[in-house]
Amino acid sequence: MQEETKEKTEITHFHWDKLLQLHPTDVCNRTEAIYHPAREGFLLPVYNLRYLILPKEKKILRVEGNDKPVEEELLPYFYLMVLVYLNEAKDIKPAHTWVSEKDLKGGSTFFRGPHRLQVEELTTLLGKNPENFLKTGKTLGGSEILYGDKGFAIEVFPRVPLAYILWKGDAEFPPKINVLFDSTIESHIPLDIIWCMVDETSRRLVAQTRGS
Repeated sequence: MQEETKEKTEITHFHWDKLLQLHPTDVCNRTEAIYHPAREGFLLPVYNLRYLILPKEKKILRVEGNDKPVEEELLPYFYLMVLVYLNEAKDIKPAHTWVSEKDLKGGSTFFRGPHRLQVEELTTLLGKNPENFLKTGKTLGGSEILYGDKGFAIEVFPRVPLAYILWKGDAEFPPKINVLFDSTIESHIPLDIIWCMVDETSRRLVAQTRGS
């Protein structure tokens, strides 16, 4: 466990160092972040919130409605997906064409076993309640889309939306949740970070469902 934690920390440091080398104008043009000169950081919308990313301090702070930055307990996957997005995203807008993980290059083999998309807990909690499923999606800034029995799209980053689709099932088939991606997602983040993003999004949806 200690080795795994150390490895994740080293990976995160690599992405912080890479971000420090990039010109702020380039980062903002590619990602739609806004540079904050006083803090030497980037203001980035993530879900329906705003975060201040501070490369020199190696910190990510949530920015409240009064523009006050506050500490928030963030998991390593969140740091990874935010940093990789800032480092790697391209100046390419969403195509508004939804694809599954199997349509991504290498996706049909990558998203298996330990890398299967994490939707089981959400399915258990909301699989038989489409209205609550949609309501929960809206708490993360989601908007309804006409897929399945209920579906919603979430703008995780300005150039990276994803969609959750619920099939509530019947006497023959159990409920099922699918995750769909904009067809441009591979231009912005690699498969392992896509997996991290789905894991973080599902975790937040579960937390909203449980009221925490």
